[in-house]
Amino acid sequence: MISEKHSFDNCFEVFLADTPESKRIHYHLRYQVYCDELGYEDKELFPQQLEFDDWDQHAVHFIVRHRFTGQWLGALRVVSPQGQTFPFAEKYEQDQPLADAHHRDSIEISRLCVLREARRFAPRSQAAVDTDPASNVKYLNTLRQQSRSIMWGLYRAAVDYSAENGIKHWFILVAPALAYAVKKQGFDMRQVAEPCEHRGLRTPYMLDVDHILQNPLWDEDYQIGYRRYSELEQGKFAARRRA
Repeated sequence: MISEKHSFDNCFEVFLADTPESKRIHYHLRYQVYCDELGYEDKELFPQQLEFDDWDQHAVHFIVRHRFTGQWLGALRVVSPQGQTFPFAEKYEQDQPLADAHHRDSIEISRLCVLREARRFAPRSQAAVDTDPASNVKYLNTLRQQSRSIMWGLYRAAVDYSAENGIKHWFILVAPALAYAVKKQGFDMRQVAEPCEHRGLRTPYMLDVDHILQNPLWDEDYQIGYRRYSELEQGKFAARRRA
């Protein structure tokens, strides 16, 4: 059972970035992770510290923040196919192109990122003693789980959006470690092509939205889904008027 105090829904909230300001937040989070932290992208290409590409014109963007500090910590985008292709298909040689049916009612989940800074929001028991190796190992595991929890929160927002908009399938291009974590959580992933080299080994998979929604992960937490950022802006405007 997840402690209510430390549940995702109690500590974090996800927004659909439906305003220019919220999209800048999304792109800046990506810059921080893909340019600053990982060095995957060239900083000089993004002088405004906003990482984006042509696929963002055909994408819906999500961002997640810590409820109590307001700090933005992670992002994810949902990309619609263009010209019978997805972003992941550009990364590998297609001996057998995806069938047309695979493009119908499908999207790609990409640009998933969580700031390293998010780890400091992981709960640590007041009873933990720094000199206790067992406590420290447990805390390190908690740090990893915190990043994973934020990822699940973003996935939950994306699957709610998918269900609301008639999307039946997801494509994801992921490293072996992330593929293992997703499978371990009980999500059925069907490999759709051979692994490719893209910042390390990456493998494309397909998932069914209905199956994702049935996962017991959502039974105890991640039930709020997402709000639109424009609602947050409206709330700020109303608060200023009352003041």
